[in-house]
Amino acid sequence: MSFHQRQYDTTNYSFTYKIDAVPLEQVESYKDLGVLFDPFLLFNQHISNIVNKAYSMLGLIHRNFRELFRECFVVSYKSLVRPNLEYANTV
Repeated sequence: MSFHQRQYDTTNYSFTYKIDAVPLEQVESYKDLGVLFDPFLLFNQHISNIVNKAYSMLGLIHRNFRELFRECFVVSYKSLVRPNLEYANTV
């Protein structure tokens, strides 16, 4: 039987990983240095959280500073909203 003709067992196995005989907790996502990882290394949830945080900061600026000049708005945007969008954007 050649390599390509073999039948592979596609059963998902569940393993319990331990450190010093203490089982590790299985989680759906993990946040490390502000980046949210999921088991499949997809960043949809991370991107959604970042966008929501940026919108909330933009809403905060809009609600509290209605009469801002354009220059003041740009400074507020660059200091409060943009850092949320740009942090770990290479992910």
